Amino acid sequence: MTATGRQRAPRPHRIAVLLATTGWWLAGCSGAHEPTQVISSVPHAVVAPTTNVPALLGRSIDELRGRLDTTARPLPAGYLSLLSNGLASTDSLQAFRTGGLQLIATYNRTTRQVRDLLILGPREDSLMGRASLRNSARRYVVLPVFRPDTPNKLLGLRVLATNQP
Repeated sequence: MTATGRQRAPRPHRIAVLLATTGWWLAGCSGAHEPTQVISSVPHAVVAPTTNVPALLGRSIDELRGRLDTTARPLPAGYLSLLSNGLASTDSLQAFRTGGLQLIATYNRTTRQVRDLLILGPREDSLMGRASLRNSARRYVVLPVFRPDTPNKLLGLRVLATNQP
């Protein structure tokens, strides 16, 4: 502002400096300094489904046993302490092996209704494919379960029915 109260018109060199500094600031945020990401042309291996886990949801433990055409197995060694640590009481868990997958059903002892299924394994993509699961399904939710003793390692996937069609 001048002494007469009028604002001075901006000088051309001030505008040029303003544009240059703004340009440098924007260039710093553009991501141009990041390395180029290469998309692999090698396709991911397709995992063949071996068990239709969504079809097992919403069943009683007896129906589940009949559907899997197998008897319940003892829990795998070392998993009892991991699973009883907050997932369920140990007498309402039953383990099954089907299609190369180890399934553990948590169920209500009085109603015998299965609450959820836990598919044991360290590789999420392999478990999802072999169990015929999709992340976008409306009938169920898939949650990763990590080992309590090593929280960065996957114990398996927990599948919960949502009661939606």
